[in-house]
Amino acid sequence: MKPILSAIFLCVVFASAFAQGGANGPLSPTGAPTGAYKPNTSPDSAEAPADRPPLTVLKDDHKLVAKLQKLLPATITPQQACDGFKKLSDCVSALHASQNLEIPLADLKGKIVANKSHDALEKAIHELKPNVDAKAEKKKAQKQADRDIPVSD
Repeated sequence: MKPILSAIFLCVVFASAFAQGGANGPLSPTGAPTGAYKPNTSPDSAEAPADRPPLTVLKDDHKLVAKLQKLLPATITPQQACDGFKKLSDCVSALHASQNLEIPLADLKGKIVANKSHDALEKAIHELKPNVDAKAEKKKAQKQADRDIPVSD
């Protein structure tokens, strides 16, 4: 009888610890933490801000909005400028390229959003400014964007 009660007790303790995630996450059958527990992980917070939709990031990051507004005419908000981009990094890179090369943002954005390839910015720069090194200008704009975008929320 005593071994059965001990086994039941261990099962209850194990099940309780597993259900609650334990101190370090769920436990493996051996009782060791699996490392799979991630507290407060939502679809939006799992990705770095640079990889998230721009409007999602910009609605909460007023500091970034102010920084990006300096790259735009007063009549355009960063939210308007980034509408249509899938990733914040793509938008901010385009803002920098537009300013660096004196290309109207609407023209650059139109070509990038229509292209949808991983090198859309480079192709758009090449089409709009064929006499510049599009690859180098893309890299420059991406580095500037990396400095502007926070690493995490």
